Amino acid sequence: MGLYIFGILVPLVASLFLWNTKSGKKRGLPVDVGGEPGYAIRNYRFTHPVETAWEGISTIADLFEQSCKQHSDRRLLGTRRLISRETEVSEDGRSFEKLHLGSYEWLSYGEAFEAVCNFASGLLQLGHGRGERAAIFSDTCAEWFIALQGFFRCNITVVTIYSSLGEEALCHSLNETEATTVICGRKELKKLVDLSGRLDTVKRVIYIEDDGVPSEASLIERSTNWVVSSFQKVQGLGRENPVGAYMPVSSDIAVIMYTSGSTGLPKVG
Repeated sequence: MGLYIFGILVPLVASLFLWNTKSGKKRGLPVDVGGEPGYAIRNYRFTHPVETAWEGISTIADLFEQSCKQHSDRRLLGTRRLISRETEVSEDGRSFEKLHLGSYEWLSYGEAFEAVCNFASGLLQLGHGRGERAAIFSDTCAEWFIALQGFFRCNITVVTIYSSLGEEALCHSLNETEATTVICGRKELKKLVDLSGRLDTVKRVIYIEDDGVPSEASLIERSTNWVVSSFQKVQGLGRENPVGAYMPVSSDIAVIMYTSGSTGLPKVG
């Protein structure tokens, strides 16, 4: 009987204790920010907004460099390389492209940091000025991330554009931001060529390697006044001609991000 009562009382006492503990927690405190009171609260542990969790780290570029130093040998970027592509036709007559991909190939934090430094140096050697903006018009991939961090390392504002945008939206995005360098993939490169006469500020196009791109790129370079280079070539140029970082500060603009433009021309998000 005593064990029976003990088995009932212990869970009951424990529940009451936990209830009192929870009710005593201060999860948020009211903050006077003007206007109607009661709508703004803050974490009870902090008296002002938290700008960074690490001393001396105030930008994405700083955070990336610190992460690469701390986790140099750990995996960061995984890529499945394209083996082949084929077009299949469904029963209703619609065709779609089917990709055959290999196993994952990994870049460690340390290797990614080296790739970023090489790309940043190569970009400047290619002629991109520090005060100019650059655009990434490509599907997300390892090169997308490396380019982004490379631009940050040079304190270059990046314009990100959906790879699915149509001609009018693409033209608007590049002209409005006055981007001078564009990173793109194979299918995006074709879109850029069709718009070459309407792009006012583009001077350099860096394409991510894919089947058939080199021949297309040489044709583009002959038919436009753009400097056209592969992503690998830019990295090689930077490896041979390293340039020191020009890191941004927290007040610099990192990214100008465009929406998909589903209700008209794309807008800055």
